[in-house]
Amino acid sequence: MHETQEYITLTQAAKLAPSRPSVNCIWRWCRKGVLARSGERIRLQHVRIGGKLYTTADWLSQFGQTLAQADASYFQLEGKPVAPVSAPRGRTEKQRQAAIEKAERELAEMGV
Repeated sequence: MHETQEYITLTQAAKLAPSRPSVNCIWRWCRKGVLARSGERIRLQHVRIGGKLYTTADWLSQFGQTLAQADASYFQLEGKPVAPVSAPRGRTEKQRQAAIEKAERELAEMGV
């Protein structure tokens, strides 16, 4: 199957993308992708010809739309409970109070 889309370099893609990200950013989108709010990793479709990466304007547009859809589906949970992406790790009240007292002692020793 022969595709008629015109390949563009990552430099050209960076100039086409909104907010003009760096070429390195476009490369990361291809290789590592972007983590959507839903936890899904979205990658920019690309081809490698020789030692260079290429994409297309259509693929760049699809990448943005796919990422936006993944984020939108995460925020449209319709009242379903959601576990936090990462649970906050905090101190207990007792640990917090001990840290405050320690800091106050150190400041008093310094004469502050």
